[in-house]
Amino acid sequence: MSEAVHDLGALRALREVGRHGSIAAAAAVLGVSQQALSARMRTLERSMDIPLLARTPTGSHLTEQGRLVIGWAEEVLDAADRLDAGVRSIRSGVSHRLAIAASQTVAEHLVPHWLVELRSIEQASIEQASTQRASTQQARDALPTVVELTVANSTGVVELVRDVKVRLGFIETPHLPTDLVTAHLRDDEMLVVTAPGHPWARRRRPLSLAEIAATPLVMREAGSGTRVTLTDYLAAQHPPLTARIAMELGTSAAVRSAIAAGVGPGVLSRLAVRDDLVLGRLVAIEVAAPPLTRQLTAVWRPDLDPLPPEGARLLAVAQGAAR
Repeated sequence: MSEAVHDLGALRALREVGRHGSIAAAAAVLGVSQQALSARMRTLERSMDIPLLARTPTGSHLTEQGRLVIGWAEEVLDAADRLDAGVRSIRSGVSHRLAIAASQTVAEHLVPHWLVELRSIEQASIEQASTQRASTQQARDALPTVVELTVANSTGVVELVRDVKVRLGFIETPHLPTDLVTAHLRDDEMLVVTAPGHPWARRRRPLSLAEIAATPLVMREAGSGTRVTLTDYLAAQHPPLTARIAMELGTSAAVRSAIAAGVGPGVLSRLAVRDDLVLGRLVAIEVAAPPLTRQLTAVWRPDLDPLPPEGARLLAVAQGAAR
């Protein structure tokens, strides 16, 4: 019995006999001889020990048992079709691979959560397509997306998008590219942080922007959205202020470590220092100024708009997670 159920080709052939009302017509559709198909149907009936076809001089039609078997088999055959379509899609790598790039804060602290939610949404779509006997195309659209992530600073992300090396980018710089489509995701608060032993950690009054500018800071490299946000904010003061650099590092993790080691204070996203603040490795310093915030933004090329379905789904997740 189990071997008969595994013979999907025989079940498909039985379905064609039922549709066309004769073994001869079904054989023509399937491209096999009438004798070969007739023999296969008899083998299927023997293996199931069920009379599936009623044979008459004018043709063959499904018995009541045959109609029941085909009714149950439809779900199996549809699932097999979706499996075949999925394997072809994965093999081709065309529709379900999404190359993205994200600046470090976004990549480290937001993208992992987005991908978990995206996978959950797509898994629900797969299950819905299975229960609703979706078409092959619908089943293909519901397949999981393989996301390829490149991490760079905001300037690097923009260049990757422009060069079509990635389809979708996520940046944290206030300097939005005018030649790309942009979509606001959320506002991100920036904090002045120090090691617990730094003199600022014992202050009883808020820190002025002038004091921040006068103190050498541990900073990210040029092109980083974190650095651009701070330098723009200081330059917009009256009179304009300029940040001093104690150390320049290429990753947020390296900046956090240098600050915690006592190299100097720095300015980082709340997202990036959240765990360090809870663990007491860093201390957030109150500043006598409005909160320093920046926009996190998605970017893509206008000639590639609208985004492919998998890109649109990820963007929707990113925007929804911000609300």
